[in-house]
Amino acid sequence: MESGEIINNSYKDFGERESNQTTVGKNKCGLKKVIIISVIISIIIAVITFVLIYIYIIKKEDEIVCEPGYFLPDNNPKECAKCSTENCKTCRGTKDKNECTMCLPGFLINYSVCEIEHSLKTIYFTEEKDTTISLMHYMYVNNIKKMIVDNEIIVPNSEYTFKNNGYHIVYITFDNELETLGELFYGIEELIEANFTYLFDTSKITSFSYMFYSCKNLEKINISYFNTSNVEIMSGMFQLCSSLTSINISNFDTINVNSMSTMFMGCKSLKSLDLSNFVTPNLTSMTDMFENCYNLTSINLENFDTKNVYNFNYLFLNCYSLTSVELGHFDTQKIVYMKGMFQGCTSITSLDLSNFVIRNDTQIDYIFYDCNNLNYLDISGFRSDKTIKIFYGLPSKGKIIIEKNFLELVKDQIPNDWEFIIENQEYVLLDE
Repeated sequence: MESGEIINNSYKDFGERESNQTTVGKNKCGLKKVIIISVIISIIIAVITFVLIYIYIIKKEDEIVCEPGYFLPDNNPKECAKCSTENCKTCRGTKDKNECTMCLPGFLINYSVCEIEHSLKTIYFTEEKDTTISLMHYMYVNNIKKMIVDNEIIVPNSEYTFKNNGYHIVYITFDNELETLGELFYGIEELIEANFTYLFDTSKITSFSYMFYSCKNLEKINISYFNTSNVEIMSGMFQLCSSLTSINISNFDTINVNSMSTMFMGCKSLKSLDLSNFVTPNLTSMTDMFENCYNLTSINLENFDTKNVYNFNYLFLNCYSLTSVELGHFDTQKIVYMKGMFQGCTSITSLDLSNFVIRNDTQIDYIFYDCNNLNYLDISGFRSDKTIKIFYGLPSKGKIIIEKNFLELVKDQIPNDWEFIIENQEYVLLDE
């Protein structure tokens, strides 16, 4: 090889080595840049993480937490404001009867409106702290899907120990497999309010017997969504609910009901009852139905079908404030018991019972006892062949329409100054 070629090859080798070294240098420089960028990104992430931790964890301790029914308004985020109908949407609630209802744990919020999922809202009152009370009859616990007491989700139970005194809200969601509501709140005096929503399915219910029995402090009931088409028993449903001033049961379907005995007995704060929607072809017992409804001034029974009723005992006993009652459509063909039916109705001045056809064995003793202001009485349909004690306690004067033979049996019970209008029509005595 000539010297010229050797020199050229040497230069070529040197150039290749120099080129390789340059490439390696460039790679090292790129790696450094990647490392630097990675470090910077890591620092940024660390800073952001710290800021987030500070905002959501450290600073959260200084945040103002509002009680239920209050919220932090945007224009003053340092002071809780009370929810009202004016700011209900901002408060993330929904208006109900001029009140702002807040969403509770377990319920949904959709466009600032609570989607209530509960079947029943109840309110209780306790006078002392750490008071344990019954929430409902224990037999219904197995049908509860969800239970919220004072904003706290709890394991479904029939009783609860309230940490504080005062009013307590309990929300309950049932599984809708119930077939009876008998004794649901039997004897629970701490119950103040019961609100059944449309989610509470009563289409399978056959009995309401003693559902609110002796709930003496119960003030409000919402049962407007009840489907009662299969209900057969309403006995004692509101018995001794002495604080109820009104009951809206205009939606009740009573076509299959056979017993309403003691249904409103002891509802001494009720002032009126509209039962005009009650259609009762299967009803058999009305004993004590309105007994001791002291303040009841009017009752609408215009659609009652009594052709199968056998018991009117003490139906209006001690309805002191009742001034009149229309019973002209009552069918009494099967009545056996009518003792004390109007006893103690001190404000009634007249009774037209001309359509009442009394069986010979019907027990009607003391039916008008202590009707101190009764001065007109039409009992022209009453028949009997035995003496019955029905007129004791009448006022000194009045007018009575009565069948001649029946008068002979009871005339010694009627005050001397009463005027008699005698009915002489033929009749057939109804036997048992």
